[in-house]
Amino acid sequence: MRLPATSLLTWLIVATLSLSGSGCAAFRSYKAEMDKTIALASGGDVNGAIKVLESNNKSKDKDLLYDMELGELRRLNRDFQASQVALMAADQKVQAWEEASKLNAARTGGSVASYLVNDRVRTYEGFDFEKVMITTLMAMNHMDLGDWDTARVDIKRTHEREAIIEALRADEYLKVTEEAKKKGARQSFKELNGYPVQTIDNPEVNALKNGYQNALSHYLAGFVYEALGEPSLAAPGYRTAIELRPGQGLLEDSLSGLDARLSAQDEGFSDVLFVIETGVVPARASQSFNLPIPVGPQGQWIFISASFPVLPPAAPYTTPSVRIDKDLDTRTAHVLDLDAMARRTLKDEMPGIMLRAFIRLSSRAIAQYQMQEQINQQARKGQDTLGMSLGLLALQVGGMVTEQADERGWRTLPAHVTVARARLSRGQHSVEIDTGEGRATFDVNLAGSHALVSARMLGGRSFVTPAASPGTPAVPLPAGSKSAAAPGEAVQVSVVNLDYPVVSIPRRIAP
Repeated sequence: MRLPATSLLTWLIVATLSLSGSGCAAFRSYKAEMDKTIALASGGDVNGAIKVLESNNKSKDKDLLYDMELGELRRLNRDFQASQVALMAADQKVQAWEEASKLNAARTGGSVASYLVNDRVRTYEGFDFEKVMITTLMAMNHMDLGDWDTARVDIKRTHEREAIIEALRADEYLKVTEEAKKKGARQSFKELNGYPVQTIDNPEVNALKNGYQNALSHYLAGFVYEALGEPSLAAPGYRTAIELRPGQGLLEDSLSGLDARLSAQDEGFSDVLFVIETGVVPARASQSFNLPIPVGPQGQWIFISASFPVLPPAAPYTTPSVRIDKDLDTRTAHVLDLDAMARRTLKDEMPGIMLRAFIRLSSRAIAQYQMQEQINQQARKGQDTLGMSLGLLALQVGGMVTEQADERGWRTLPAHVTVARARLSRGQHSVEIDTGEGRATFDVNLAGSHALVSARMLGGRSFVTPAASPGTPAVPLPAGSKSAAAPGEAVQVSVVNLDYPVVSIPRRIAP
């Protein structure tokens, strides 16, 4: 197929306007921005991390990523109310996405600009596991504030969101596959020479049921419903968590022991759930590969440089251990592997990413081929080819500059979440958490029949949420206690880095 000169000019104008209309989005490196933000938070300077986030998002209309990152950073600072405001703003954007997607599932394929410039100019609508994590963290914020009834509502909405995503993705996958076959586009990232296939196609990734269902959310559902005295709703939460993360003894015992726990008398003990978050989700990076594109009347193939997102190899993971009062070990369960979910998400997205790249690069390749043909014709006729040659050069350089893969993603989320559970006497206890990266110790003060304690291990700091119970926010600790802090201040505990393997010593196991 030969495009007339007017069509070539039109293509150039549209591409230029799309690029200028996108502002700096086509060139913005979200990875570089968030690397600096996370480095500050890892060193304990959360307020500095927030300032960097805000300096990189000066637009009046904040996007989804800003709201999500701010919500998590505020949570690290133990400012749950402010965290909730940010997460609610993010949730409203996702609700708008849900409603629009129900009306038109095809809109998820990409904007016109993404077919002309790159995927960075698309409106970021969030990965599916991120959408689920928004309401999961909202539920945890409400639990930390003592409002477990509202946490119950957030949990219910989380599971409704999972159902919407499931229906949408099944339909979208079929549409992308059909469109790729129709256009003759490559459908598998395994066909890209040099692509690091093992980073998104490995046993851990393939073992996931999907890239969005959240075992942590379902286990929290069971714990919250149990605390509120609703066993008929608690059991399905535990059951779904077991289905998503099979082989975890703690999860199985939570379900089998439900009736016994609910019928037991209150003897001054708290059923404590520890939620331990470690690491950060892997960051996407843009990398170039050669993609074959058919051009010319004979349909010959040429290779043109295309950029696709890649993920680094997964970092080693060690299940944290939790020790109470120096001699009581608690059972743990690895309930959420966001590192693997991020990889599964990219694997599931690659057919759509490759389709958009194929369409985008086909237009460029055909335009370049036809401009070269016209240059050759002019040269044979002895005509001046300088103007056309400069246009071809501009088209080639412009394509190289704008061909960048989308690196965006909710970077402040943890890579892994582990839960531990113990029945402890009410009052003050010391807690020690060992991970593959370091050890943190802090104190908690328990009150009520159930309590939540969360700790985020991030670089050289552990950000701790003291125990909170239904109807009772985190109980203050006496001055001088480890992890005591003024209201609204971050509870930060220095992490002692371990340069030797953690040796397991036989100790008492919590019931």
